[in-house]
Amino acid sequence: MLRLEQETPMTTYSGYCVKCREKREFEGEKVDLSNGRFAAQGACPTCGTAMVRMLGTDH
Repeated sequence: MLRLEQETPMTTYSGYCVKCREKREFEGEKVDLSNGRFAAQGACPTCGTAMVRMLGTDH
């Protein structure tokens, strides 16, 4: 029996890529962190480096 997981929708966020050293728009998904806050995680569209954008507690 296959178990299908629910996917969170991809949203566009603005963040800073430390490898490119520029602000970039990236597609990411919202994740719940262990401290109760939320973050958007995705990859830089240019170089592929992981990008994280911290969000507020009410997102």
